[in-house]
Amino acid sequence: MKPELILKADMLDILFEDRNKEYGAYTLRRDYNGRLMRGIAVMFGVVLLFIAGTFWKMDKKRVGNLIPITLIDPEFTKIEFEKPKIPDPPKVQHAASIQYTKPVIVQEAVSTVPELEDLNKNVAIGTETHDGPPPVLSAPVSPEPVVAIAAPIEAPKEPEILDRSEIMPEFPGGNAAMRRFLQKNMRFEFEDMEAGSRIEIRCRFVVDKDGKVKAIEVTKTGGRNEFDKEVTRVIAKMPDWKPGSQNGRNVAVYFTLPVIVEVPEQ
Repeated sequence: MKPELILKADMLDILFEDRNKEYGAYTLRRDYNGRLMRGIAVMFGVVLLFIAGTFWKMDKKRVGNLIPITLIDPEFTKIEFEKPKIPDPPKVQHAASIQYTKPVIVQEAVSTVPELEDLNKNVAIGTETHDGPPPVLSAPVSPEPVVAIAAPIEAPKEPEILDRSEIMPEFPGGNAAMRRFLQKNMRFEFEDMEAGSRIEIRCRFVVDKDGKVKAIEVTKTGGRNEFDKEVTRVIAKMPDWKPGSQNGRNVAVYFTLPVIVEVPEQ
């Protein structure tokens, strides 16, 4: 090789100067770095695909799709109470009497004094004259009327736990926040179940006047004990709700939560 070309030439060209480059060793050495980088890239791609496929299968087996939860708006019936009626006081029948007239001084004497024969009758002396039964001497002439007052009717007491209230309890953040909470915390195993099948579980619990969830019970089972336990476990972990109110005060209210789970496609 000419001296002026040595600085510009590649190491392989200098090494294989005046040698048979068509034999194969020259080509293998020249393309070695390219083949090495392609091999490393293919190996990393296969490893990443294997890891991604493993995680995808695990997620499809463990997590089910939750159907949106619908809450029923409460309906109320206004109860009107009748006011207690107070009976009219009994009418008192006065005994027979003759009116007593005060003497009046006038120019001409006018006699208003009852006749003697009228005074001998079995009558009482009073301020006016009227007919009636004979008086009873042992009783007062004008007894005071007796008024009977009926006892007040007590309003029916509200139960300690209401089925419905004017303002129903609410999960903090509303229904959308409750769906996110359920999807994040519920875990189900669907290994031996048919893909696409649906499971419905209904739970009934109490939201007390402080917003705490209590007395959880399954009213409709999903067919498997482990599914019912999982829904009950997640509901028991719920944060404090906004309590329901009735007549301006917080009350304890029953709440029914339906959870529908769909088995994912394999």
